[in-house]
Amino acid sequence: MNAKRLISTLVATVLFVGVVGAHQSKTDKSVEFRPHWYLQLQGGAAYTLGESNFGDLVSPAAFLSAGYKFHPAWGVRVGLGGWQGKGCSVVANSIYKFDFVQGNVDLMLDFSSLVGGFNHRRVCSVFAFAGLGILGGVNNDEAVALADAGEPLSYLWRDSKCFVAGRLGLGVDFRVGERVNLNIEANSAFLSDRFNSKKAGNLDWQFNLLAGVSFRFGKNHRESAVYAAEQAAAEAAAKAAAEKRAAEQKAEAERVAAEKAAAEKALAEKRAAEQAAAERLLAEKAAAERAAIAKEHSENIFFRIGSAAIRKAEMKKLDALVEWMKSNADYRVDVVGYADKETGSASVNNRLSAQRAENVRKYMVKAGIESDRIAVDHKGDTVQPFGVASQNRVVICTLE
Repeated sequence: MNAKRLISTLVATVLFVGVVGAHQSKTDKSVEFRPHWYLQLQGGAAYTLGESNFGDLVSPAAFLSAGYKFHPAWGVRVGLGGWQGKGCSVVANSIYKFDFVQGNVDLMLDFSSLVGGFNHRRVCSVFAFAGLGILGGVNNDEAVALADAGEPLSYLWRDSKCFVAGRLGLGVDFRVGERVNLNIEANSAFLSDRFNSKKAGNLDWQFNLLAGVSFRFGKNHRESAVYAAEQAAAEAAAKAAAEKRAAEQKAEAERVAAEKAAAEKALAEKRAAEQAAAERLLAEKAAAERAAIAKEHSENIFFRIGSAAIRKAEMKKLDALVEWMKSNADYRVDVVGYADKETGSASVNNRLSAQRAENVRKYMVKAGIESDRIAVDHKGDTVQPFGVASQNRVVICTLE
């Protein structure tokens, strides 16, 4: 009863640890499972089910196994082990010992990988197995002695005996290094009723509670080709997206810059146009003011009929014009001579208008006006500036 309770508690604990460990360990998609070999060494206690107290039937046990894991959840294991078994006589109530050697082949199930997926960094993994074994019993001398003393051992075997056994087990692996695991394992072997030399009418059961260490040959994982392809595709997509964003940002920046440049250009053109308009207005205003001043100070010098001599009254006008031009050196004067067509011929009038204009020029130069500030021309009688004939005997001095 104590053995059953112990085994039940152990199984429940292992399952609980396995489920919790499986769900707490996240699968690393960057790697995938790699088949591998491992070597396992275990030692512990064996218990052969019998009628005596639990502690009386406990004996030492040791196993050396080699395994191959061909799938994240599945593998096979071949082992060799044994040591000692015990039985209890019914009549004499005596404990007798015998030795055995066991060879076994097990199909292994990694319960944690089955539930939670492969994870090469998982700290705690629960495994279960089922298999077949061949047990070779030897050194059954204590049972033989009891039988010789009268103990009814119906299935007594002498010297040695082979038995076929079925195996079931459950255990936990604890990852302590890159290639090293510690493990705890509970297993049972059920075999012929003859194993302990007694007839009970049912199978004989042997239980083992073992602790050990496993050494893995090579890595149990490699880079996932699928994950690498997915990562490459994701990186390419991210790069393309980044390049697209960069292109869009560049295009947007160029658009904004173009709009800004266009706006700045439009503003500059507007300001330039406004400035040009203002300057034009100022120039027009200045020109109008200059023209008004020039008109105000321009003079008409009138002559007697048929004469080019400047009269004294007209000299006063010229003197006023000369003084004003001396004070306003940026002005020049156009001197144009005329003659009235009512008197004289055209040739005479042409010569007379030229003499009148030239006399005015000489007068002004003599009075101190530079000759390059005076432009001289004559029209004869071809142009009549006034409606009165006497007024057309004139030299018009127009300031500019």
